[in-house]
Amino acid sequence: MLAKADILHRLHMRNTVTDTIHRFFMDRGFLYVDTPILLRSPGMEPNLSPFETELRTVSPHRIEKLGLRTSPEYAMKKLVAAGLEKIYTVGPVFRNDEHAKGLHLPEFTMLEWYAPGDYRDCMQETAELIDTVLDRNLDWQHIEHINAKVDAAGDLTIVHDHEACFIYDYPIEEASLAKASADGRTGERFEAFVNGIELCNGFSELLDSKEQRARFQSEAEERRQRGKPVYPIDEAYLEAIDAIEKPIYGNALGVDRLIMQRYGIGDIRNILLFPNLFEN
Repeated sequence: MLAKADILHRLHMRNTVTDTIHRFFMDRGFLYVDTPILLRSPGMEPNLSPFETELRTVSPHRIEKLGLRTSPEYAMKKLVAAGLEKIYTVGPVFRNDEHAKGLHLPEFTMLEWYAPGDYRDCMQETAELIDTVLDRNLDWQHIEHINAKVDAAGDLTIVHDHEACFIYDYPIEEASLAKASADGRTGERFEAFVNGIELCNGFSELLDSKEQRARFQSEAEERRQRGKPVYPIDEAYLEAIDAIEKPIYGNALGVDRLIMQRYGIGDIRNILLFPNLFEN
């Protein structure tokens, strides 16, 4: 167990960042919401591996497979469909088959928010949020994905050339939940990087259930081919996005990495109260 002084220091770092996040969104008229952690459809993306569990009820007797959320996205867009225009949440998400050091943990804290507009509005708001939390004005650059340098593994390298940058207009096959561009070749998706570290993933949200169903079905097939579990399509989610009348954007941002950026910390375990949880 950590010493008391170290615990208090880590609490101070996290509370400072999360308090700033709450003030930022409340000042802009956002509502804070909570969303379920146990889900029937915890995530469809082929690159994600949700934690699985089993729901057992006594009366009536029922056994059902569930997963821990990889993101609160589906639930939040259902709330938008119900009429809540500007919402945000901060809470734990869970992703299996992850590292447990450096920048990654199987359990981490995600900030996610939705509001009317498109991904360019979201990029501007994201820059303002990150500048506010880091308490400095970063030199934000905007780079189209087609112009971004990648290494042999497909990882972006151009992000290391800039203090802060947005990479935007990803290939459509890398933007499952994003609205397509006019020519259909790219998705209105962006990622923000600070000091070479990815902090978030934002979109102009796809609000066409037929197109979204086709993308889900394609992802389900890819999951089968990879030998990964295939989860049922969330039909209520598809109904919800058809009910959203205004264009909206959404963003998912890693709070732990934001804390690391504010305080110059290189290993995510060094901001946790229980850093040894995933060791051994």
